[in-house]
Amino acid sequence: MNNKMLLINLLWFPFLISCTNMENGKENGNTSSASGMALMERLKDMDIMASSFLYHRFSENKYPSTSISSALFEQQLKYLKDHRIPVITLGELLQWPDSASQNQKYVILTIDDAFDSFHQHGFPLLKKYGFKATLFVNTATIGSGDYSGWEELREIYEYGIELGNHTHSHAYFLNEPPGQRLEYFKHEVAQAQDIFREKLGIECRVFAYPFGEYDTGMQKIISELGFFGAAAQNSGVISGYTDPFALPRFPMTDQYGQMDSFIEKVNMLALPVVEMLPLNTISENNPPVLKIRFIDPGLDLDRLQCFVQGGVCKIALVIGDTISAEITAQGKLTGRRHLYTITVPHKTTGRWYWFSQQWVFPEKP
Repeated sequence: MNNKMLLINLLWFPFLISCTNMENGKENGNTSSASGMALMERLKDMDIMASSFLYHRFSENKYPSTSISSALFEQQLKYLKDHRIPVITLGELLQWPDSASQNQKYVILTIDDAFDSFHQHGFPLLKKYGFKATLFVNTATIGSGDYSGWEELREIYEYGIELGNHTHSHAYFLNEPPGQRLEYFKHEVAQAQDIFREKLGIECRVFAYPFGEYDTGMQKIISELGFFGAAAQNSGVISGYTDPFALPRFPMTDQYGQMDSFIEKVNMLALPVVEMLPLNTISENNPPVLKIRFIDPGLDLDRLQCFVQGGVCKIALVIGDTISAEITAQGKLTGRRHLYTITVPHKTTGRWYWFSQQWVFPEKP
């Protein structure tokens, strides 16, 4: 069958491409470990998807880039409750039983860093609406400054909030020289695990990269240490096509979490990307070039949108049995972290599909 070629030019360019209890055992593997891939294949076969949301601070107006008001957070929880949308933890998704419901969309609520404002404002609202969540904890700061202490974390855990490893010091690991980075990272993750065992008697089985920054070597370490999966900070929906050690999350703040945006993302679908290059988030080129191949479940490609955080997107598509795309920015990117994002609606249902990839330039502050 001959490929039908479609070039979509937002700006024209001439290019064409053809935590659990301690007694639970560990799993070993690498970024493409058999256990992780088997889990994602099961989600794919059962048509399971989850929109995962990322929160940091609650009702802390002096931190607008990371805070959400209690009133808005409660509106979000009420929407989930009123519409009977099932809310699960990240660990529950990553241990999905074969007996569970198929063709189902879930929501996962995740909180990073264990700021005390979560215990004061967010946690009571979760209890009010009967929802679980996953809280990622960097153990060095517990009980200091504006962070919760171990007594609060025990209360949170005993209620049913899943605790996850966020390393010990929450460092910028990609700033470390490549020869030292992985040893330092592995030590930090293991140190946090030891502290969780000592303080709470638990073994965390989910992980989140500090600042959402990682490379393929860090992914491999997380898999080898027995974690079920790892959360990043690129936006998107989790599905059976997602790398379990680079799980996307939608950031939620007063700026990005207003109800129309939240509802849109609750109902968003995952673009079924079956191949992506490069796998590493550290780009050797500026601007980076992303190549992906995805399945077409009936997409309205004439309405495909491409976005570059901090730049202007250029994309070329080739349509065959699958869709191949090459995405880049018009010019050099200037910040430390950037996202390339694709969204496209279904032809008949109108529901939108989403995919994004993060790039990190460690030499930038």
